[in-house]
Amino acid sequence: MTAWSIPREWEGETVAVLASGPSMSQDVADRVRAAGIPAIVVNNTFRLAPWADILYAADAKWWDATPDAMRFAGLKVSCEPVRGAMSLRNAGKLGYSDEPDCVHTFGNSGAQAIQIGAKAGGARILLFGFDMRGGHWHGEHQKPLRNTTPASFERWAADMQTLAVALAQRGVAVINCTPGSALRCFPEGSP
Repeated sequence: MTAWSIPREWEGETVAVLASGPSMSQDVADRVRAAGIPAIVVNNTFRLAPWADILYAADAKWWDATPDAMRFAGLKVSCEPVRGAMSLRNAGKLGYSDEPDCVHTFGNSGAQAIQIGAKAGGARILLFGFDMRGGHWHGEHQKPLRNTTPASFERWAADMQTLAVALAQRGVAVINCTPGSALRCFPEGSP
């Protein structure tokens, strides 16, 4: 299967990434929509923002367990083969590549969605729902899906430092708009 190449359609724009942390809400999604900026939703957050441009979920198991995601009107993307979704090449766990057809996984879909925003040309990426603690806004995933452990959140937050450095070197400003986030490698701010 040929990997999808991310087009640079958001050159110089501000892009929002809406993840699934407990701080994510309908109000946050509505404010992003009102701002009129491109948006990438991660996993179940498509239910709060069905108007978003891209739905990103790395795991084929999530797509299998969430069949209504296929009705999402925007682009559907994964780094595992999923019928009905564009597929990006898995470039390994840590790092950043300028190649437009791949993502490094960092073990979480949120980090991969940030990379999509940068590769699409985003000059400023706003993070929402990146709590890196306390589960999800939608409660626990049902089996066969796994739920994130506190140790995983800590590891992800530490590992994403390499992503923060790589994006800063490329002039991409990433601002964490998640109140009380444990993700400290990106500066905190508000949109």
